Amino acid sequence: MPDIDAVIYQKYKEQGVLVYGVHGGEPAFMLEDFLEQTGVSYPLIKDQGTLNQFSFPPGVGYPYPRDVVIGKDLTVHSIKNSFNAGEMEALVEKLLAQ
Repeated sequence: MPDIDAVIYQKYKEQGVLVYGVHGGEPAFMLEDFLEQTGVSYPLIKDQGTLNQFSFPPGVGYPYPRDVVIGKDLTVHSIKNSFNAGEMEALVEKLLAQ
């Protein structure tokens, strides 16, 4: 998650790229500790059980952790279970150019 913060959020937030972390309902003190230890600065939002209701593509499995890229048109362009900085940055650049 710190990589996502540095490579995507910090670099592209001024261009309108939104990044959210989704947590499963951990207590506030645990989230604060996590943010302090990792340096993650993008907002965290609590999953209200919604992610468990989605049908994920074959092989994606359980919704946590996942990197999901959604375009301006609300189309899902990528769902990954591991972060590849080069791939993610290339996709963000492509989507920003549209």
